[in-house]
This record gives sequence, C-alpha cells and structure tokens, in this order.
Amino acid sequence: MYSPEEAVALKKRNYHRIREMIRLSYTVGFNLMDPSRCGQILRIWTIVLSLSSLASLYGHWQMFLRYIQDIPRIVETVSTALQFLTSIAKMWYYLFAYRQMYDLLRRARTHELLKKCELFDRMSDLAVAKIIRQKVESTMDRYWASTRRQLLIYLYCCICITSNYFITSFAINLYRYFTYPEGSYDILLPLPSLYPSWENKGLSSPYYYIQMYLESCSLYICGMCAVSFDGVFIVLCLHSVGLMKSLNQMIETSTSELVPSERRVEYLRCCIYQYQRVASFAAEVNDCFRHITFSQFLLSLFNWGLALFQMSLGFGNNSSFTMIRMTMYLVAAGYQIVVYCYNGQRFITASEQIGKAFYECGWYGENRAFRQLILMMVMRTNRGFRLDVSWFMQMSLPTLMAMVRTSGQYFLLLQNVNQK
Repeated sequence: MYSPEEAVALKKRNYHRIREMIRLSYTVGFNLMDPSRCGQILRIWTIVLSLSSLASLYGHWQMFLRYIQDIPRIVETVSTALQFLTSIAKMWYYLFAYRQMYDLLRRARTHELLKKCELFDRMSDLAVAKIIRQKVESTMDRYWASTRRQLLIYLYCCICITSNYFITSFAINLYRYFTYPEGSYDILLPLPSLYPSWENKGLSSPYYYIQMYLESCSLYICGMCAVSFDGVFIVLCLHSVGLMKSLNQMIETSTSELVPSERRVEYLRCCIYQYQRVASFAAEVNDCFRHITFSQFLLSLFNWGLALFQMSLGFGNNSSFTMIRMTMYLVAAGYQIVVYCYNGQRFITASEQIGKAFYECGWYGENRAFRQLILMMVMRTNRGFRLDVSWFMQMSLPTLMAMVRTSGQYFLLLQNVNQK
C-alpha cells in the first residue's frame, strides 16, 4: 500500500503525533521506541522509582494511624496512596510485558496491518484501489488526530494536579522557613504523609530532602506513569478502531460497479484476510491490558468517592483551595477511566459494524461462492471484539455509569460516617 518513502513519512508523522508520550515514558523507565537501547539502565530506574514510592507508603501509613479518628484528614492520604500504588503496579507490569507493548505500538505506528493487506496489490489495476486507499488514509488520519487530542488533554490534566501538589508544598515550606522561628512550624510534603521520627527536624538536612524525594517520586509516577501507560492504550485502541472502520469501507465496496463481477470473490477474500489480521491485533490489545486495568478500575471506585467527599468538605468550609485541588484531581482521575471506557465503547461499536457491513454489501445479487463467503463471515462476526477488565466487566459506557453510581454510594457512606 505504501512506497518506501511514504512508509518513512508515515512513521515520522505518527511519531510526531505521540512524541510527548514517548519522551515522557523515558522518565519513568519505558523505552517505547527501542527496548534494547539503554534497556537495562531504564529498568533499573523503574525499580528505583517504584521502590522509592513504596518506601513513601510508610509515611502515608503513619499519617493514617495518627489521624484514624479524623476522617477528613486521612481521606486525601488514602486516595493518593491508592493512586501511586496503581502506578507502581503498571510500572512493574511493564517490566515483564515491555516487548509485547513495544511490538504492538510499532505495528500501529507503521500501519503494518494495512501494508500487509493484499487488496491493494491484487486490485492495483482497478480504479477502486485508489479510491479505497484515499478513504482508508483519511480514516486513519482522523483517528490518529483523535489520539493526539486525547493524549494532550490527559497530559495537561496530570501536569496541573501534580504541579499543584508540588508547588504548593514547596512554596509553603519556603514561606514558613523565612517567616517562622526555627522548630516552630511543620513541613508540608507534596503528598499528605507523616514521618514521626523526623517530625521535628523541620527543613534540616538530610531529613527534609529524603522526605521530599520519597513523596516527589510518588507524586511523579502518579501522573507521568499514568500518561505513559494509559497513553499506549489510547494509541492502540484508536488504531484498532481505525482499522475496523477501514475494513468496513473495503467491504462496502465489494459489490461496487468499480469491481468487475468476475473479481468480486477475490476482492472479498482479501477483505476476509484483512479481517483475520484485525481480529488477531484486537485480541492482542485485549490480552495486553486485560488484567492490569482491573486494579485501575477497582481503586478508581474508591478514589472518586474520596475525592467527592474531600470536595464537599472544601465546599462546606468555604475552602476554595481544597475545591480547586479536588476538582483538578477528580478531572485527572476521572479522565483516566473515561479514556478506557469511552474508547472501549468505540472499539465495541466498530467491531459490531463489521458484521453489518458484510450483510449490507449487496450479496444477494452475486454468485454462489460470494454468497457462501458472506454467510460464513456473518456467522463469524456475530461475536464482536471487546476490551475486558479481567473476567468481570467490559470497557464500555455502561461500565462507566456503573462506576459513577458506585462511587456516589461510597461518597454518601463517607458523609454519613463523618456526620456521626
């Protein structure tokens, strides 16, 4: 389908569309371009980051134990701890599945499945090949543009909330250092935590710097690991949707006047071969993210409820700072699940349209061989592709609505407990 020059230009263009995600992935130990390059160093950095974040769990646990009777005080501690634990799980998963993720991303960036499609070679002497190619390129460009929009929105959401936590902590500590007497103030860490042995050390070295390092590692992977890992899902999912839409366009043209009747069976077989490739790619994407996303969905149920509770406290206390911070947190955490469920729904809908395209292609006026192939494909496409969350649910809009309702119930439960 592509000449060598076109293939190189396409690869560069797709890299440009996801360049922020690829560059950011290096900072958390992911090399999405070439796993063999600096692979050992990056894996060590991943382990260092994750272990440092795990060490900060001690501070969160101590904060939880000290203020266990003060629910408003520990809510943010629990929610941020759950968030960085999810990120750690994703980082360790990548250590073992990086080859599979790299291969899927490479095939998406280079449009490998479209290059292998026999239709453009076998039908190259027909005008329909050029028309189909234009439609396919337009469809793929549209979905890669959608990928870039989603990645940038996600990146900005995560940058806003992580910057808010870090800059607030740094600025308040700096202000207290210059305006309060030494030993008369408490330090504020990027994430709400407590280290009892160093509680009275203030900004003295090395105690303050160790605490800041541990909490900053946790804060960083909360945002940047999410963008890097979930960004790969966005790319692969929307590329799969684009492949399904392109396949539908090929199928719809199978009975067009542009395809001679004696070559329509051959044309349809090319569509079937492409369907097999798309089905295999969709299954690999599902297998890659199926189980690791379960922890994300499960912990997000609690995080949404905790964030809503914290927001309600800020509203009740007329604390605009808490309201703004929790709004940014809820937007970032909510968008994380919306990305999975919304794109998962697009994935399901696009797969369901493949069977419809086979059935509506005007097969009833064709020969017996053509009709038999259509019958086989209609039966085969009865079971569409989908993206699962372990064995329990699908990534879809109904799942998203169920999570919103459940999070609302957790929020009401926390409110009732707090009032008592």
